[in-house]
Amino acid sequence: MTLDLKKTYDAIVVGSGAAGGVAAKELTEGGLDVLVLEAGPKLEPSTFLSHRWPYEMPFRGFDKPGDKDKIYPHQWTSSEYTRPLYIDEREHPYTTAPGTSWIWVRSRCVGGKILHWSRNARRLSDYDFKAADRDGYGENWPITYKDLAPYYDKLESFVGVSASIENIPHLPDGKYLPPFPLNCGERIVQKVAPTLGLGMRVIPKRAAMRSRSINGLAACHHCGHCGRGCDIGAFWNSISDTIPAAAATSRLTLRPDAVVREIVVDNNGKPCGVSFIDRQSKKDYLAKGRVIVLGASALESTRIMLNSVSRHWPDGIANSSGVLGHYLMDNIGGPNVSGHLPQLRDREVVNEDGKASGVDIVPYRNIDSRHPKFIRSYVHEGGSGARAFPSFAKSMSGYGQKFKRTVRSYYTSPVAFGTRGEMLARFENYVEIDNNVTDSWGIPVLKFNCRMSDNEREMAKDAIQNLKALMEALGAESVNVRDRLMPLGFTIHGMGTTRMGADPKKSVLNQFNQTHELKNLFVVDGACFVTSGGYGPTLTIGALAARASDYIVNQMKTGGL
Repeated sequence: MTLDLKKTYDAIVVGSGAAGGVAAKELTEGGLDVLVLEAGPKLEPSTFLSHRWPYEMPFRGFDKPGDKDKIYPHQWTSSEYTRPLYIDEREHPYTTAPGTSWIWVRSRCVGGKILHWSRNARRLSDYDFKAADRDGYGENWPITYKDLAPYYDKLESFVGVSASIENIPHLPDGKYLPPFPLNCGERIVQKVAPTLGLGMRVIPKRAAMRSRSINGLAACHHCGHCGRGCDIGAFWNSISDTIPAAAATSRLTLRPDAVVREIVVDNNGKPCGVSFIDRQSKKDYLAKGRVIVLGASALESTRIMLNSVSRHWPDGIANSSGVLGHYLMDNIGGPNVSGHLPQLRDREVVNEDGKASGVDIVPYRNIDSRHPKFIRSYVHEGGSGARAFPSFAKSMSGYGQKFKRTVRSYYTSPVAFGTRGEMLARFENYVEIDNNVTDSWGIPVLKFNCRMSDNEREMAKDAIQNLKALMEALGAESVNVRDRLMPLGFTIHGMGTTRMGADPKKSVLNQFNQTHELKNLFVVDGACFVTSGGYGPTLTIGALAARASDYIVNQMKTGGL
């Protein structure tokens, strides 16, 4: 439907990705008239370059020389294949405080980053929600696993998650489609890893991509190019899954190219609408709504709130506590090893690069016993098998036919694992508004103040030591070790800047993602996280958005909103 600026919508949802897409579906199916504002354009899946060969591309799939440094310096996952999926940083600047850093990867289009995400779909557990009870650090979430489990169930049953039932207490099972089978190398790792005595357990990646069709949504056809956008919609994303479901209710109005400036309040300081700018014409508009739901991604939602300044909210809307923007978290990333399994050399090449799922080594630190040097845990993500391009060849010596034979010999044998771990929530890690810099629409940008702690560094040391031990146990050849932590923001898992909590003095949101101070303002993306979990936040973001939406619908029906 077309935006009606004279109408007051039941709810305005800002953002259309993992959080906004789920909120739009659940709110409209609950009977509400919903306006979704998305800062970028609507892309057609038919335009995704999922299956184009590099020789068909002007720059063979790489960026045009010079573009990476000038236009996309922090969009590290972008390429010639994915230009429409990423922002142009000349239009979207941000700043960092001296001595700090943040890699801010962004997508502004209908669906956002969930159009090209890694599809890791792990549930958090009470090991995460009640982590402070286990090790004494920080705060507990104001919810338990039992509170969220029905919404995990609902989301998984709709979008389809392919995984195995494992009965692991700290990694709860869900409503799953059959898992993608492991290949030869992954089965070898699955057999060897437990023999190290570290508690390593290897399971198929819990992937929000469909091993078979469900709810009329397509199954994966094993092209292996999920990061370019899926033209058949075979994994959870907004333009194939949640937004069409919301549109089917006839209660959805989607307004692309709507760059939100701020939340507008009435004479009592209560939100009554959203001010936005048309991306192309740069004209200002005001959309009116009874309830405002922010799901623009953790950092963008926080930026909107910090920029929503009035006589009622001089430090940003719903920020009397001074907590807004603080406790910024990412997941740690980077410590990884790769090598080659000698028993898989020189074998027949099969289509292993079409299986974009891999395996996980389930978190094993600080589960049953406490590590002396760090708290919380991490997961190893990885896999084995031939890929379309032998990137390992760059590390091998040789020339001519002999070099080609060497590369071909190793081509079928790669094995590699990386690490994703929990970053601790700390008040001193925060974002603020930099009023000296604005984006192309005149909106002040975010300034990052964020550093890693010794806990993350000790966790990384342990992870790389254990991965090296795994490679040795596997008898891997040509082992390559990268032991450094990647810059913060690298995993694209921004969290924590409008944290949930029971105490309004220490948090921004209550247990239903509702701001403590304003009943009709909700934040349903990763900004609400109290702990980072270490295992990828997207499935939990979707479940929390569904739970908050259920609460909104019930409250509006009973007059609570």
